[in-house]
Amino acid sequence: MKVIALALTLMTLTPPLDAAQSPAAQFLNLGFGARALGMGEAFTAVADDVSCVYYNPAGLARGAAGRQLAFSHAWHVQDTAVSQAGFMRRPYAASLTYFSAGELEGRDAAANPTGNFTARDLAFGLSRGLLLGGLQAGVTGKVISQKIKSSGATSFAADLGLLYRFEGTPYSVGAALLNFGTRVKFEEESFPLPLKLKMGAAAAFSSRLLLAVDAELPDYGQAAARLGAEYRGLEGIALRFGYRTASSAQRDAILGRGFGDSVTGVDAMYGFFAGVGFEYSGFNLDYALLPYGDLGSAHRFSFGVRF
Repeated sequence: MKVIALALTLMTLTPPLDAAQSPAAQFLNLGFGARALGMGEAFTAVADDVSCVYYNPAGLARGAAGRQLAFSHAWHVQDTAVSQAGFMRRPYAASLTYFSAGELEGRDAAANPTGNFTARDLAFGLSRGLLLGGLQAGVTGKVISQKIKSSGATSFAADLGLLYRFEGTPYSVGAALLNFGTRVKFEEESFPLPLKLKMGAAAAFSSRLLLAVDAELPDYGQAAARLGAEYRGLEGIALRFGYRTASSAQRDAILGRGFGDSVTGVDAMYGFFAGVGFEYSGFNLDYALLPYGDLGSAHRFSFGVRF
């Protein structure tokens, strides 16, 4: 009931969807690490490793002792790339995300070439978990920097989350409000951050099977459901699957339908996620595949160590 009350409170803080404006800093929607992505990012009620700094900082409040260091890199679509690092020592954590758009071709109003330029985004966060009786809470403060050619902008944001694990059962529920902060101002125009509310539930059956579901309510678009599963029945190996819902119009646009394109193979499986993980003596290596239809597929790798 406490988690439901928090979710309702967070929803009252969120601006109405019909007043939404296209947000800046879209790189904040690209996920963190490879494990959660392999599960379709249904991670709000899981939040049991360093990636909780992105999905629900309440996961820092309680969990295994020790420290965890993780590095991640993604070869994203259209020659873009995402690099990330995270360090966790409960109840504290720090994270860094760097997004590169690669080299872009510049043109003037008459479509004449003006030379190439680059664009990059950066986010640095500090997180803290708290125990409120049997309830876990957490907050992340973030500094966000964006640069496009010679123009730059800086903004500040916070992530707020709650997590409740039902003692003696495999079940947990959670809620998180992500990217609540100042507007991003480029030159004379300003844009909001990609604010969204996530609520989820998870069930960890023994140490082999983990199932999770999330409801995602963004301030800038349609709501979506996310489903995820992780199977650890093989020694040292984890298999992961996920799914994200999308409207038919969005799916048609991503798959290029109606434009004479015919996407086939893995790229056509937009909305599905898959991943695999290997763990040995405190070290783990994870991979996730994200099909993006006509844009190709993204590949995310993560390496982590617990000590």
